[in-house]
Amino acid sequence: MKNPNVKDVPHVRCRGKNWYFRIKKPNMYGEWIWTEIKGGSTKEECIASYYATKEQIGQEVKVYNPDTITVGKVFEVWFNEYVELNTRPSTQKSYEGMVQKHILPVIGNLKLKDVTPRAIQKLINVKHTELARASATKLLTVLKQAMAYAVSPCCFIDVSPATNIRVPRAIDAKPKKAHVFTLQELASIEKRFPPGHQYYVPLHICLYAGLRIGEALGLRWDDVNMENQELSIRGTMMENGVWQDVPKTKSSFRTIPYGEKLQEILKAEREHQDSARLTFKYGVYNPRNYVCCRPDSGYRMCGRDFRYFNEWCKETFGEGSTHSLRHTHATMLLEAGESLEAVSKHLGHTTVITTSKYYSHVTEKGKSQMKKTMDAVFPISE
Repeated sequence: MKNPNVKDVPHVRCRGKNWYFRIKKPNMYGEWIWTEIKGGSTKEECIASYYATKEQIGQEVKVYNPDTITVGKVFEVWFNEYVELNTRPSTQKSYEGMVQKHILPVIGNLKLKDVTPRAIQKLINVKHTELARASATKLLTVLKQAMAYAVSPCCFIDVSPATNIRVPRAIDAKPKKAHVFTLQELASIEKRFPPGHQYYVPLHICLYAGLRIGEALGLRWDDVNMENQELSIRGTMMENGVWQDVPKTKSSFRTIPYGEKLQEILKAEREHQDSARLTFKYGVYNPRNYVCCRPDSGYRMCGRDFRYFNEWCKETFGEGSTHSLRHTHATMLLEAGESLEAVSKHLGHTTVITTSKYYSHVTEKGKSQMKKTMDAVFPISE
């Protein structure tokens, strides 16, 4: 694209104590319009500012020229104009990590017009061997969205090179099995992190209510209905300690029941916090009214605070994490006879398919029970 600023003599004028110059530059819609800009207190400063601005405009036009724009610049535009305005902070962080670690080092410096579908497919094929399938799928999603944005509304290219790209099939992949704590392991956890420990309340909320750790840490006392014994999930605590008013998915907004065991723990915790507020000497104890906070300071907790618990589980049991408590909760409900649909809604899964994928070992037990039921209902004829 040729810069319309073909005249070398700037249009300048003095207004009061300042000098201004006129120049054509593209607006936010890509239209070239005349604009008057303050250039300085003297004519010489104004002329120098004009030429500096003209050079800057020329560089920007070159950068965004469809024939010269790079893949890296496309991702920058997509992120600034779309991702930051339309996605949650957690999604932004995830996308940025994917782009910086897996995309830009490989094709970031290539001109967009030189990127072929085959190049992107080869990139995905390689990353498929390095990443989990879910991560490879997310990587492809990022690529497709950015390239689609380059087509429209940016008009950098006519057709996206990522349209028909696929993640290779994992033919021999086994269904993902969630780790479920045994009763003996739960007893060990109880012994290691007893009442009064900062982990005690959030771990038991995850176990007895099936919440994600971020959902448990994001609970406020306004979300707890002790009369009806229900928890309302209205947000989540991010890994960096920022409370987000949107849970993981739309299905994560939910109100779920809880039993007497958790009721006793919540009552004891509320009494402790009420007592701590009366004797606290360093400002306000737990000012944001979180259900889970540090017992000594009342300061909020976040996912990073539980790294020790996850490491302890792996050292002690070989595997396990805070999320395993959620898996344990769901498995116990299913084995006790709760339906897959009911447990799926309770967990806040988007679809029943998500639930069945993680708890296939439980549904296999259900099949065995169904066989026995069939034999009882349809006896073999003599």
